[in-house]
Amino acid sequence: MSEISQITQNQVEVQTQDQTNVKQENEQNPNVEQQPDPQLKQEQPEKQPKKKEQQQQGKKKPQQQQLQQQAPPQDFGPFTDFVSVDIRVGELKKVWKHEESDKLYCEEIDIGGEIRQIASGLQQFVPIEEMTGQVLVLVNLKARKLAGFMSNGMVLCASDAAHTKVELMRPAPGSKLGERVKIQGHENIFKDEKEDVLNPKKGQWEKVAPLLKTNQDLQAVFDGHLLITSQGPIISKTLANSNIS
Repeated sequence: MSEISQITQNQVEVQTQDQTNVKQENEQNPNVEQQPDPQLKQEQPEKQPKKKEQQQQGKKKPQQQQLQQQAPPQDFGPFTDFVSVDIRVGELKKVWKHEESDKLYCEEIDIGGEIRQIASGLQQFVPIEEMTGQVLVLVNLKARKLAGFMSNGMVLCASDAAHTKVELMRPAPGSKLGERVKIQGHENIFKDEKEDVLNPKKGQWEKVAPLLKTNQDLQAVFDGHLLITSQGPIISKTLANSNIS
């Protein structure tokens, strides 16, 4: 045997003996952590995402689907803004003159199981003895203080062009407290869904108010379309072809 072959054989025997010694040490000391082979570590596949990351990714999909499934706002053509304005039948339960204002009445109005406090600038136009019975109330107007009195709504009245004569708008006799005013022939567009409080930035009431009037028969109309309760039209006492606000 040549000298080179003898050296190679000795190296193989030493390496084999080292591996045998390591194996024996591991068997005698099971708590000793075995060192992984660097070559095997490189060949291992990449770790999968953690469960928490998978759960977070899974949560994003339903939210995205929900956004896609949300229906766009309904468009009712010329009635879209009116549908957002909630006008109800109310009944005056208590009325008194504001202590610090010669223009305002303070009122408690039943709008169907709920009593609203509302201030109306009607002292100079409507005698207090006429401040009784059923009226129309804009109920989803943003509440505000009038002369220190918190007013949560507005009583609708007809007035002449010079605003020298003002009358309460009255629903048809027998109308139910709290029922909503609708447009005749288009009752089906008035659903239970509505805006609880009108957003002043959208200006729905400002768009609706100029189109609210009385016709020649003293009846309330919106852009020429008759306004009704379940019992019939809404009327003013004497003011025809007048503004309603």
